[in-house]
Amino acid sequence: MENLDAEFIDVIDLVDFTFSLSFIEKWSHKYGRRLARLFQIKIMKSLESRKVLKLSMLYKFLVTDSGFSPDVVKAFLLDVDYEIYSPIISGSLEAV
Repeated sequence: MENLDAEFIDVIDLVDFTFSLSFIEKWSHKYGRRLARLFQIKIMKSLESRKVLKLSMLYKFLVTDSGFSPDVVKAFLLDVDYEIYSPIISGSLEAV
């Protein structure tokens, strides 16, 4: 039970950081404010709908719909360590 509580707290901390100004500041210098904000919005919509966000859909949204280059999006997702968002985001970059 303690392990489950610790995992839940880790997810809450991750979400809290993701929606913070610190997250934007950390990534805006390297990737621009817009990419970080769009990532936040997609995470928020996933949580609001209570549906898992497929990495392939996030990637398509950022590349095709928002106009970022595939290399920039892949680098961003690797830098933010998309795998730690596994309760929220599912999939892998190898599949996109």
